[in-house]
Amino acid sequence: MTITDIYEAMNSKAESFFEWAQAHPKYGLLFAAALLVLWLAGLLLRWKWACHWQFNSTLWFFDGCKPETRRKLQIVLVGMAIIACLTIFFAWK
Repeated sequence: MTITDIYEAMNSKAESFFEWAQAHPKYGLLFAAALLVLWLAGLLLRWKWACHWQFNSTLWFFDGCKPETRRKLQIVLVGMAIIACLTIFFAWK
C-alpha cells in the first residue's frame, strides 16, 4: 500500500461523509450543539481558552463587565444557543 492509495482511501471516505452530510443537513445542528457544549464546559470549568477570548473590542456590550460577569453572561448565551440548536434539531421534520 502506497501513500497514494492511503490518500485515495481517505479522500473517498471524506467524500462519502460530505455527501451524507449534504443529504442529512439537520445533523449539522448536533455538531454545532456539541461544539457549544464543549465551550459551555470550558466556561463552567474556567478554562482559559473559553473565558479569555480576544474580541478586538467588537463585543462592546462586554466592555463594562467584570470578567466574572462576562463569564456568567456567556454561560447564559451559550446555554440558550444549545437549547435553540437542540430544539430546532428535534422539531425539524
